[in-house]
Amino acid sequence: MMKESNELMSELINVSERRQFRRVFSLVPQEDVVLFSLNGRNHFVAKLLDLSRGGALIYTADPSVYADAGSHYKLYFQSRGAMFHLEGMLVRKELQFFAFQFVNVTPLDLAEIRGKIARMEIMAARMCVSH
Repeated sequence: MMKESNELMSELINVSERRQFRRVFSLVPQEDVVLFSLNGRNHFVAKLLDLSRGGALIYTADPSVYADAGSHYKLYFQSRGAMFHLEGMLVRKELQFFAFQFVNVTPLDLAEIRGKIARMEIMAARMCVSH
C-alpha cells in the first residue's frame, strides 16, 4: 500500500514538473474555436479547453479526426474577432482530446498568446465575480 502511494505521488510530481507554464481554462464560447491542419490540408474544427504560453489542449466533437503524435500542425485561434496561428507539435492524443506544444514561437506569436491568456483571465474573473 505504501509503495503504491509513493509511486502515485512520484507520478503526480512528474506531471507537475512537466508543466512549464500555468494553464488558463477557456470559459468564453465565442473565443474558444480552434482550427488545426497538417500541411494546410484537412482543417479540423475543435474547442479550446486550456491555453498556456507553451501549448494548448483542444477537443474535437468528431471522433474520426486522426492526428499523429510528433507531427507538426498549424493551429488557428480566435482573438477578438480575428484569427492568429501558431505551429504546434501534437504531444498527446486521448480519444478526442489533443495536447499540443507550441514550436517555432516568434516574439509576435508570444504577444498574441499572452494577450489571449490575459483576456481569458479577465473573462474568468468577471464570471466568478458575477456569480
